[in-house]
Amino acid sequence: MMLLLPLLIPLVGAAVLLGFGTNGRARLLALVVGGVEIVAVLRVVLAVYSSGPVRFGRYLRADELSAFFLLNVALISGLVLVYSLDYLRHVEGERFSSARWFHAFLFFFVFTMVGVCLSSNLGLLWIMMEATTLASALLVGFYNTRGAVEAGWKYLIVCTVGIAFALFGTIVLYLAAIKSGLSPETALDWTALMAAFPRLGSDIPLLKLAFVFVVVGYGTKVGFVPMHSWLPDAHAEAPSPISALLSGVLLNCAMYTLLRYDAIISRATGTNFSHTLLLVFGVLSVVVAGLLIVVQRDLKRLLAYSSIEHMGIVAIGVGLGGTLGLYGALLHTFNHSIGKTLLFFAAGNVRQNFGTLRMDRIGGLARSLPKTALALALGSVAIVGLPPFSLFVSEFAILSEAFAQSRLLVATLFLVTLSVVFGGMLHHLFGMFFRESKRSPAATHMALSEAVPIAIAAAGLVWFGVHIPAGFKALIDRAIAVL
Repeated sequence: MMLLLPLLIPLVGAAVLLGFGTNGRARLLALVVGGVEIVAVLRVVLAVYSSGPVRFGRYLRADELSAFFLLNVALISGLVLVYSLDYLRHVEGERFSSARWFHAFLFFFVFTMVGVCLSSNLGLLWIMMEATTLASALLVGFYNTRGAVEAGWKYLIVCTVGIAFALFGTIVLYLAAIKSGLSPETALDWTALMAAFPRLGSDIPLLKLAFVFVVVGYGTKVGFVPMHSWLPDAHAEAPSPISALLSGVLLNCAMYTLLRYDAIISRATGTNFSHTLLLVFGVLSVVVAGLLIVVQRDLKRLLAYSSIEHMGIVAIGVGLGGTLGLYGALLHTFNHSIGKTLLFFAAGNVRQNFGTLRMDRIGGLARSLPKTALALALGSVAIVGLPPFSLFVSEFAILSEAFAQSRLLVATLFLVTLSVVFGGMLHHLFGMFFRESKRSPAATHMALSEAVPIAIAAAGLVWFGVHIPAGFKALIDRAIAVL
C-alpha cells in the first residue's frame, strides 16, 4: 500500500479539484493535496533508504534508483505548487484556463511521473511515459492562445511518434527475453531481465536493435538532438511553473527510463555499444544546443535549449560510465532540475511584469526588479557551471571521468561548448539588466509565494555546491549500485 498511495493521492486530488468552482478554494485544496502527496513520496524514499527495495505485486517496485528520482519529483512539484499560488491569480476562470483545471492537470501529470519511477514492468513504464505526454500536452496549451495550442499539438505529435519507437524497442526486447527462456510473465520485469543477462546475451543483434529504438523513442522525451524540436516551443508557451516541471522533472523521468534499459543492455552485451550511442547523442545535444543558445531572442526558449544541453551532459556522464561518470550524471539531473526551476520561476516574474519574454524588449531589470534580476543572475551563473554552485560539482565529476578515460575529444567539445554558452548567457543577461527599458514593469513587488520557492532553489544550488549531505550522497551511491 505504501507504493499505491503516491499514485492514488494525485488522482483523487485531481478529481476533487474539478468540483471546486472558485479559484481561491482550488488553490488551497491543491496545497493540501500536494503536501500529502509529498509526504507519501518521501515515505517511500525513506523506506527504501532504510530497508532496501519495496515491491507491490508484479508491476510496482521502488529501489534506490527509483527513490533518487522520486525525491526529485517531490521537491520540484512542491516548489511549483507554492509558486503557482500567486502566479495564477491573473488567470480567469474561462474554459480550461482556471486554477482548478490547472491543478487538476498538474496532479494528473505528477501521477504519471511518479508512476514512471515506480514501474517494475517495462510495459507499464511505457504506458506511464505515454501518459506523461497526454497530461503535460494539456498544460502546455493551458493559455488557449494560438501559439500555446500549436505548441501543445506539436509536443503531442512529436513525442507520440517518439514513444511509438520506444514501444517497438520494448517489443523487440520482449522477443529477445522470450527467446532466451524467460516466461511471458517476467519477460518485461526489470529485475528478471537484470538477473537473466547471461542468457539474454545469446541474441546480441536483437538487443542492440531494441536499444536503438528505445534511445530514439525515449530520447525524444529527453530532448536529444535531433529529436528535440518539440521542446523549445513547449517551454516557451507553457505557464512558467509547468516549464519548470517539464525541464526539471519530465526530462529526468525520460532519462530514468534510458538508465533502466542501459543497465540491461550493458550487462547482456557489454558497455561499448549502448554507451557509445549515448555518448553520440549526448555530445551532439551539447554542441548543437550550446550554439543555438547564443542566437535566441526569447528568454524561455533560451532556457529550453539550455535544458537540451544539460540532458546531453547527463547522457555523456552515463555514456562514459565509471564511478565518477555515473555519479556526476545522477547528481547533474538533480542539480539541473533545481537550477532550471529557479530560472523558469524568474522568467515567469519577468513575463508577468513586462508582458513579454523577448529579451531585446526587456531592459533595466536590475533597477526595476532587483529581486527577480538577482534570481536570474544566480540561476544563470549556476547553470553555466561556475563554482561555488552545485552544477560545477557534477560537471567537474563528468569531465574528470572523461579525462581519466582519455576521451579528449569529448572533453574538448564539452569545455568549448560551456565557454560558448557562458558568453551567450552573459550577453543576453547584460542587455536585459542594463539597457534602457522600453517599458516599465507592471509591479515591482515579489509575492511571498513566489519569493519562498525561488529562495529555496537558490539556497539549494549553493548548498549542494559547497557541501553534499552524507545521506544524499549515500542515496546516489546506492542508485549507482542498482545500475
